[in-house]
Amino acid sequence: MRPLRVLSLQTEHGLEFNTVCVLDMLSDFPNPTRTQLIVDECAKDKVSSAATTHKKLSELKKKGFVQEHTHPEDKDGRRCYIQITDTGMQFLKQWEGKE
Repeated sequence: MRPLRVLSLQTEHGLEFNTVCVLDMLSDFPNPTRTQLIVDECAKDKVSSAATTHKKLSELKKKGFVQEHTHPEDKDGRRCYIQITDTGMQFLKQWEGKE
């Protein structure tokens, strides 16, 4: 996608570049995934720090791009699971120029 289209898409949705990177990282996990795993992956790949990743995930939740889940087998209740939504996937398809 051309840079001006990328800028327009980011502005339209009010997303910073590293927020899109966090969303892209999450898209690699099709099922609900432990939030901590996403945080660790973002830190490992130098996408964002743990605190920034949590902030970006919160922003993405508010926009409906990701959603939290409870895992049916996790009786602890302290672990959070997260998954990209259809809206989030649609945004990434636009980003990639597939729509």
